Amino acid sequence: MVRNGRKQLRRISIREITFEKVQQWWCGFCRRSFTFRKTVKRQHFSNIFIKEAVKDFIQGRSSYAVIKERKDISIGTLSGWVNQFGTACMNPVEISGALRLRTFNKWSGILILDAKYLNRRCLLLLAIDYTTLDIVAWFVCEAETEENYKKIIEMVRACGYVIRAVVSDGEPGIIALTQPKKPIWLFKGTRAYPRPGIVPALPLLPPLFGIPHQWCTVHAERKLKHYLVNLSKEERKNIEPLIHKTLFAGTIKQAEKEREKLLEAVYHHPQIYKTFNTFLVSRWELLTAHFTVRVNKRKIPRSTNSIENIISYVNTRLKTMRRLRTNKSATAIANLIVVNFRSKPLINTKNKLKRGKSPLELSTGKKHHFDWMIFIKKSCS
Repeated sequence: MVRNGRKQLRRISIREITFEKVQQWWCGFCRRSFTFRKTVKRQHFSNIFIKEAVKDFIQGRSSYAVIKERKDISIGTLSGWVNQFGTACMNPVEISGALRLRTFNKWSGILILDAKYLNRRCLLLLAIDYTTLDIVAWFVCEAETEENYKKIIEMVRACGYVIRAVVSDGEPGIIALTQPKKPIWLFKGTRAYPRPGIVPALPLLPPLFGIPHQWCTVHAERKLKHYLVNLSKEERKNIEPLIHKTLFAGTIKQAEKEREKLLEAVYHHPQIYKTFNTFLVSRWELLTAHFTVRVNKRKIPRSTNSIENIISYVNTRLKTMRRLRTNKSATAIANLIVVNFRSKPLINTKNKLKRGKSPLELSTGKKHHFDWMIFIKKSCS
């Protein structure tokens, strides 16, 4: 027997892609190449067994190690199945077309935008309807930038969603989509550009221009309290209640009165007064939009609490699995988690009319139990 090079094995899992080099040997008597690996024949699992294992991982919230002992399969095999199903999952536009949500839906038009970090290098952008708690669109990216939020807005509109109001945590990438950018005048030599007598191009309006935007008051309160870190405890005890009363007032007149009291309380601290005054004056319309804006005779929410509950569900699901290393694996597991949530009946909601119904039932208006497996493409075996 002589050495006959190495064979490279490629393994795809939900966590990463690994490569293993195996030594090959050549037998001159039988003239065959082989390796000293296990001689046990490879197991072949049925499609029903594979689906049950993936369902147990997604719906049962069991870890890889628990399913390994329960089903007697390796972690790499199970991880490969999960990655295969997640890659073959329909995107939001395809799901909307399959359920005919573009022609008829029960969405309210109040869209909540937020993000959930999956690891240091990728995060999950979520666009959720306020009344149905349905995740209209989702998108895995590297950062909360204007371009990425523009992509998810285009995806939301491609699903047939009509945006009438937006609620967010005040991320600069979202605010940039609601306000037109200032024109940039270029000068070439001594002649102004654009040149006289030539009609300039029409300004490109941002995708959410003219749509009411509410800044989450919980995030705003957290940001204002951050500026009080250097003050003493007694001073903070006097100022923090005023911040809460200003942002969570019952009427807009009451909010304006509490704002004046807040500015008087921080007047003796010039740097904090300047920061508070700039913050409240420049963002006052965004913080008080819930007082004046109505969508179908309904107030828009002042915070993103409904989307935070969904993010907590994603957190509990990610705790039972290993850290995601690649963007591709993060997209696969995010697809399965989101599709499972859309078809899962709501249990912890305070609204009795929504209790026991899935977000897709509320969106379509049909009393039908949706199995998330129907949104896996048939090419996945």
